[in-house]
Amino acid sequence: MTRHRSLAIATLLVLVSAAPLAAQIQEWQNQWYWGAKGGLLSYSLPSGKANQPQAGAEWMITAKRTALYASYSTTFKQTGDNFVTSTGATVPAVYDAVQRIQIAILVLPWNGNIQPYAGGGFVIETLSNAAVNSATPTTSQTTFIQQNSSGGFALAMVGLQLRVGKLAVFGQAQFSPQGRGFMLPNGSSSFEAGVRYAFLSSRETGDVATER
Repeated sequence: MTRHRSLAIATLLVLVSAAPLAAQIQEWQNQWYWGAKGGLLSYSLPSGKANQPQAGAEWMITAKRTALYASYSTTFKQTGDNFVTSTGATVPAVYDAVQRIQIAILVLPWNGNIQPYAGGGFVIETLSNAAVNSATPTTSQTTFIQQNSSGGFALAMVGLQLRVGKLAVFGQAQFSPQGRGFMLPNGSSSFEAGVRYAFLSSRETGDVATER
Protein backbone atom coordinates (compact mmCIF):
# COMPACT_ATOMS: atom_id res chain seq x y z
CA MET A 1 0.00 0.00 0.00
CA THR A 2 2.81 2.40 0.90
CA ARG A 3 4.52 1.63 -2.42
CA HIS A 4 1.34 2.31 -4.39
CA ARG A 5 0.76 5.55 -2.50
CA SER A 6 4.31 6.73 -3.22
CA LEU A 7 3.85 5.86 -6.91
CA ALA A 8 0.59 7.80 -7.06
CA ILE A 9 2.15 10.84 -5.40
CA ALA A 10 5.11 10.73 -7.77
CA THR A 11 2.79 10.46 -10.78
CA LEU A 12 0.75 13.41 -9.55
CA LEU A 13 3.89 15.51 -9.09
CA VAL A 14 5.02 14.69 -12.62
CA LEU A 15 1.65 15.71 -14.07
CA VAL A 16 1.55 18.95 -12.09
CA SER A 17 5.06 19.93 -13.17
CA ALA A 18 4.46 18.91 -16.81
CA ALA A 19 1.38 21.11 -17.26
CA PRO A 20 3.17 24.42 -16.68
CA LEU A 21 6.01 23.24 -18.95
CA ALA A 22 3.59 22.52 -21.80
CA ALA A 23 1.95 25.89 -21.31
CA GLN A 24 5.33 27.61 -21.24
CA ILE A 25 6.23 26.21 -24.67
CA GLN A 26 3.12 27.77 -26.20
CA GLU A 27 2.63 30.82 -23.98
CA TRP A 28 4.22 33.17 -26.55
CA GLN A 29 1.33 32.51 -28.93
CA ASN A 30 -1.71 34.79 -29.08
CA GLN A 31 -0.08 37.46 -26.96
CA TRP A 32 0.32 41.21 -27.19
CA TYR A 33 3.93 42.10 -26.48
CA TRP A 34 5.10 45.59 -25.52
CA GLY A 35 8.79 46.36 -25.76
CA ALA A 36 11.58 48.90 -25.69
CA LYS A 37 14.70 48.89 -27.84
CA GLY A 38 17.87 50.75 -28.64
CA GLY A 39 20.56 50.43 -31.24
CA LEU A 40 22.32 51.98 -34.19
CA LEU A 41 20.87 53.38 -37.41
CA SER A 42 23.17 53.47 -40.42
CA TYR A 43 22.32 55.42 -43.57
CA SER A 44 23.93 57.45 -46.34
CA LEU A 45 24.32 61.20 -46.64
CA PRO A 46 25.61 62.97 -49.77
CA SER A 47 28.93 63.47 -47.97
CA GLY A 48 29.26 59.91 -46.66
CA LYS A 49 27.98 57.33 -44.20
CA ALA A 50 26.15 58.30 -40.99
CA ASN A 51 25.84 56.07 -37.91
CA GLN A 52 23.59 57.35 -35.17
CA PRO A 53 22.20 55.87 -31.94
CA GLN A 54 18.47 55.38 -31.83
CA ALA A 55 15.81 54.26 -29.36
CA GLY A 56 12.16 53.39 -29.57
CA ALA A 57 9.15 51.32 -28.59
CA GLU A 58 7.51 48.34 -30.27
CA TRP A 59 4.40 46.20 -30.25
CA MET A 60 4.16 42.60 -31.43
CA ILE A 61 0.88 40.66 -31.63
CA THR A 62 1.57 36.96 -32.02
CA ALA A 63 -0.59 34.28 -33.61
CA LYS A 64 0.28 30.58 -33.90
CA ARG A 65 3.40 30.94 -36.08
CA THR A 66 3.22 34.55 -37.24
CA ALA A 67 3.16 37.99 -35.67
CA LEU A 68 2.14 41.53 -36.56
CA TYR A 69 4.97 43.90 -35.70
CA ALA A 70 4.75 47.68 -35.25
CA SER A 71 7.47 49.97 -34.02
CA TYR A 72 8.56 53.58 -33.63
CA SER A 73 12.17 54.70 -33.32
CA THR A 74 14.11 57.96 -33.50
CA THR A 75 17.67 59.23 -33.54
CA PHE A 76 18.68 62.23 -31.41
CA LYS A 77 21.46 64.10 -33.19
CA GLN A 78 20.88 67.14 -35.39
CA THR A 79 22.45 66.55 -38.78
CA GLY A 80 23.13 68.71 -41.80
CA ASP A 81 24.50 68.28 -45.31
CA ASN A 82 24.29 69.58 -48.85
CA PHE A 83 21.55 67.57 -50.54
CA VAL A 84 21.26 67.17 -54.29
CA THR A 85 18.01 67.62 -56.22
CA SER A 86 16.99 65.65 -59.31
CA THR A 87 18.24 68.53 -61.48
CA GLY A 88 21.68 68.51 -59.83
CA ALA A 89 21.16 71.63 -57.72
CA THR A 90 22.53 71.67 -54.18
CA VAL A 91 20.34 72.43 -51.15
CA PRO A 92 21.96 72.97 -47.73
CA ALA A 93 19.63 71.51 -45.10
CA VAL A 94 19.50 70.39 -41.48
CA TYR A 95 17.14 68.10 -39.57
CA ASP A 96 16.75 67.18 -35.90
CA ALA A 97 16.32 63.40 -36.14
CA VAL A 98 15.45 60.45 -38.34
CA GLN A 99 12.07 59.17 -37.16
CA ARG A 100 10.94 55.75 -38.34
CA ILE A 101 7.63 53.85 -38.16
CA GLN A 102 7.97 50.16 -39.05
CA ILE A 103 5.14 47.73 -39.86
CA ALA A 104 5.94 44.10 -40.67
CA ILE A 105 4.61 40.55 -40.71
CA LEU A 106 6.99 38.14 -38.96
CA VAL A 107 7.28 34.36 -39.11
CA LEU A 108 8.37 32.46 -35.99
CA PRO A 109 9.05 28.95 -37.36
CA TRP A 110 9.30 26.96 -34.12
CA ASN A 111 8.78 26.93 -30.37
CA GLY A 112 11.56 27.00 -27.83
CA ASN A 113 13.23 29.36 -25.43
CA ILE A 114 15.47 30.55 -28.28
CA GLN A 115 13.43 31.68 -31.30
CA PRO A 116 14.59 33.10 -34.62
CA TYR A 117 12.18 35.16 -36.68
CA ALA A 118 12.11 36.92 -40.04
CA GLY A 119 9.69 38.94 -42.10
CA GLY A 120 9.00 42.00 -44.17
CA GLY A 121 6.80 45.03 -44.49
CA PHE A 122 7.35 48.74 -44.91
CA VAL A 123 8.92 51.66 -43.08
CA ILE A 124 7.97 55.34 -43.08
CA GLU A 125 11.03 57.56 -42.56
CA THR A 126 10.82 61.25 -41.72
CA LEU A 127 13.58 63.82 -41.29
CA SER A 128 12.19 65.71 -38.31
CA ASN A 129 12.02 69.51 -38.64
CA ALA A 130 13.97 69.49 -41.89
CA ALA A 131 14.73 73.01 -43.08
CA VAL A 132 16.93 74.87 -45.52
CA ASN A 133 20.18 75.84 -43.78
CA SER A 134 20.36 79.33 -45.20
CA ALA A 135 19.42 82.82 -44.09
CA THR A 136 17.80 83.43 -47.48
CA PRO A 137 16.20 80.17 -48.66
CA THR A 138 14.68 80.15 -52.10
CA THR A 139 11.21 78.88 -52.93
CA SER A 140 12.62 75.93 -54.88
CA GLN A 141 14.85 74.92 -51.96
CA THR A 142 11.96 75.06 -49.50
CA THR A 143 9.76 73.05 -51.86
CA PHE A 144 12.47 70.42 -52.25
CA ILE A 145 12.70 69.97 -48.47
CA GLN A 146 8.94 69.77 -48.06
CA GLN A 147 8.54 67.17 -50.80
CA ASN A 148 11.56 64.98 -50.05
CA SER A 149 11.98 64.90 -46.26
CA SER A 150 9.79 61.80 -45.78
CA GLY A 151 8.94 58.62 -47.64
CA GLY A 152 7.72 55.06 -47.39
CA PHE A 153 9.90 52.10 -48.35
CA ALA A 154 10.10 48.32 -48.23
CA LEU A 155 11.48 46.71 -45.08
CA ALA A 156 13.17 43.36 -44.40
CA MET A 157 13.76 42.14 -40.86
CA VAL A 158 15.50 39.25 -39.08
CA GLY A 159 15.91 38.63 -35.37
CA LEU A 160 16.48 36.23 -32.50
CA GLN A 161 14.82 36.27 -29.09
CA LEU A 162 15.47 34.46 -25.82
CA ARG A 163 12.23 33.84 -23.93
CA VAL A 164 11.90 33.41 -20.17
CA GLY A 165 8.20 33.01 -19.48
CA LYS A 166 6.43 36.04 -20.92
CA LEU A 167 9.63 38.08 -21.02
CA ALA A 168 11.84 38.03 -24.12
CA VAL A 169 15.26 39.56 -24.73
CA PHE A 170 15.93 40.11 -28.42
CA GLY A 171 18.35 41.31 -31.04
CA GLN A 172 17.30 42.16 -34.58
CA ALA A 173 18.34 43.83 -37.81
CA GLN A 174 16.24 45.83 -40.26
CA PHE A 175 17.09 46.74 -43.85
CA SER A 176 15.41 49.25 -46.19
CA PRO A 177 16.38 50.18 -49.76
CA GLN A 178 14.78 53.63 -49.42
CA GLY A 179 14.22 55.11 -52.88
CA ARG A 180 13.87 58.10 -55.15
CA GLY A 181 12.07 61.18 -53.94
CA PHE A 182 13.86 61.07 -50.58
CA MET A 183 16.70 63.27 -49.39
CA LEU A 184 18.79 60.37 -48.07
CA PRO A 185 20.39 58.40 -50.92
CA ASN A 186 20.90 54.62 -50.98
CA GLY A 187 19.50 52.42 -48.20
CA SER A 188 19.38 52.27 -44.42
CA SER A 189 20.00 49.52 -41.88
CA SER A 190 19.45 49.30 -38.16
CA PHE A 191 20.74 46.95 -35.51
CA GLU A 192 18.70 46.82 -32.33
CA ALA A 193 18.48 45.06 -28.98
CA GLY A 194 15.81 45.25 -26.34
CA VAL A 195 13.21 43.55 -24.19
CA ARG A 196 9.55 42.75 -24.79
CA TYR A 197 6.90 41.43 -22.40
CA ALA A 198 3.51 39.82 -23.05
CA PHE A 199 1.20 42.02 -20.99
CA LEU A 200 -2.07 41.01 -22.67
CA SER A 201 -3.57 38.07 -24.47
CA SER A 202 -4.70 38.75 -28.05
CA ARG A 203 -7.59 36.30 -27.61
CA GLU A 204 -10.64 36.78 -25.42
CA THR A 205 -11.37 33.09 -24.91
CA GLY A 206 -9.73 29.78 -25.41
CA ASP A 207 -6.62 28.02 -24.24
CA VAL A 208 -3.59 28.44 -26.47
CA ALA A 209 -2.35 25.00 -25.44
CA THR A 210 -5.28 23.42 -27.31
CA GLU A 211 -4.00 24.81 -30.63
CA ARG A 212 -1.08 22.41 -30.83
